[in-house]
Amino acid sequence: MLMSSKLAQKELEETSKTLETEAVERKWVQEELSVVYDALNSSVSGVIITNLEGDITYVNSAFLKIFEYEDKREVLNKNAAMLFATDEVRKFSDVQAIIDETRGETEEFEVHRKDGTTLPVEVSSSNVTDHKGRIVGRMASFVDITGRKKAQSALRQSEERYRRITDAITDYIYTVRVQDGQPVETIHRPTCIAVTGHSAEAFKVNPFLWIDMVHEADRNAVQQHADRLLSGAKVEPIEHRIVRKDGAVRWVRNTGVPYCDSERRLMSYDGLVQDITERKLAELALRDSERKYSTLVENSLTGIYIDQDGKITFANSRFASIYGYSREELLGMESWKLVHPEDRAWTNENRARRLRGEEVPPEYEARGLTKDGKTIWIYRRNSVIHFDGRPAILGNIVNVTEQKRAEEELRKINQELKNFVHVVSHDLKTPIISIEGFASRLLKNFEEALGERGRGYVTQINASARRMEMFVSDLLAVSTVGRSVSDFEDVSCLEIVENVLADLQDRFRERRIKVVLRDSLPVIHCDAHRIYQVFENLLVNAMNFLGDTNDPKIEVGYEDRGELHQFFVRDNGVGIDPRDHRRIFDMFYRTPESAKVEGTGLGLAIVEKAIKSHGGKVWVESERGKGATFYFALPKDPTPG
Repeated sequence: MLMSSKLAQKELEETSKTLETEAVERKWVQEELSVVYDALNSSVSGVIITNLEGDITYVNSAFLKIFEYEDKREVLNKNAAMLFATDEVRKFSDVQAIIDETRGETEEFEVHRKDGTTLPVEVSSSNVTDHKGRIVGRMASFVDITGRKKAQSALRQSEERYRRITDAITDYIYTVRVQDGQPVETIHRPTCIAVTGHSAEAFKVNPFLWIDMVHEADRNAVQQHADRLLSGAKVEPIEHRIVRKDGAVRWVRNTGVPYCDSERRLMSYDGLVQDITERKLAELALRDSERKYSTLVENSLTGIYIDQDGKITFANSRFASIYGYSREELLGMESWKLVHPEDRAWTNENRARRLRGEEVPPEYEARGLTKDGKTIWIYRRNSVIHFDGRPAILGNIVNVTEQKRAEEELRKINQELKNFVHVVSHDLKTPIISIEGFASRLLKNFEEALGERGRGYVTQINASARRMEMFVSDLLAVSTVGRSVSDFEDVSCLEIVENVLADLQDRFRERRIKVVLRDSLPVIHCDAHRIYQVFENLLVNAMNFLGDTNDPKIEVGYEDRGELHQFFVRDNGVGIDPRDHRRIFDMFYRTPESAKVEGTGLGLAIVEKAIKSHGGKVWVESERGKGATFYFALPKDPTPG
């Protein structure tokens, strides 16, 4: 009995010691767990602890925030499988498998929030053991990777957009990866074939293919460009030639953009190669054209200059020589200094109006001043151009000083000739009239005494005097018709022709000539005296060359030719050989048929000069034996000349 009591007491003491030890250990575990839980609650990752069956026994505050739960009691003692999307749970047999799958590593999953929406998270897990190393549960941490996923998605979209853009570009794009300042890899886009004729695969097979393609004359420049890129420097694009696969030489523009890390070490550079052959050929052609036209301008006999903002900004050698300056002296000079003071006001006004786009005569004459102060006459042709993006005057000039002097001399000579003709015609007409008068009186008073032979002599004297008077009158008409101009006025051509016919009616009646006058003759703006001379000479010419026609007829008519008045005088006489059509308008020219006709050979010359003074023209259509038609055309808006 005593023995039994002692054994019981001993067991009780051992049990008591065991309980005390367990109590100490439990207290120690609780203290240790308290520290762990405090650490877990301060974590930014969502953390859960489950037992071996997967039931949640602990959650931290970050977990509640990520999964949008308000109270931990909403998830405690519930199986962790509820957190994972259906597809994820199906992927593994149970939560333990998920935890085992992610132990020591991280894995991405889709999980459910409280409201059922999904969320991308990154999960990592580990076993939970007791103080004796026994596995008593599992711990998993959750990191919300929504922002990272969005960034990755945006990056993929950007890369895809960049890929599509670059694939759509026909320019050749490549990337050179660099390590320790040396190229280690070159990535070529498929567009390389459009520029080079070689595929991207060909560049992989032959890493030096691009260097081989560079035209021999440009290799040094391209190598220097590449060296500068490899040094990390930012360089300007280079233009050079390449030899395509098909042997064609093409011009390209090679652009390189370096990319460096945070320590400014070159990691890679992207290259863009554009085919610029057409532009380059156009530029070369333009330079050739500019050289050609520059040569033409510099060797021109015409002075060429550009006036911008009232100053000379360009002048060729001829322009400088005309004014006696060097080209350097002219550049920047105010252009008005080259104009005579008396002409500056109106030339400045012309320039201003021209620049405003107003109507100004493009050609004009004005006096200029040379470097040594001499006055010269300048003939100009000006137009508005754009020079360096702004309006300017492009001028062409010719020094017409000598021509002006010659014109002045000619004007003096013409005036002297005019005076001479008037004097001569007056001095010739006076004795001619006297001869005619004495011959007529001699014939009248001494007709019987003269006898038949004497009367014949006197008659011949009278006829010769009349021809001389006619010649002097025609010579005077020729000398004046091309020079003196009366005021132009509106005149009825019908009245002019009727007046001519009235003056010639006795001669027409004597020869029984029928004159047909159309009443369609218009009113025209002209010098009435000259047009009278035209119709008079044409009608007299037609009358003189009717010959022995049985039914002599002359017709005067008109046709409207748009901007021209066209008249004609037609006869049915002897006609004119086509070989003489042009020569009959020359002074003193007489056809073989003219031998039997009175005249001086000046009538048609007078007609031509009068018509030309109106800006018109005259011509004939005729054949021998078929009559002749003389046409003349006058502008409806003539300029006196």
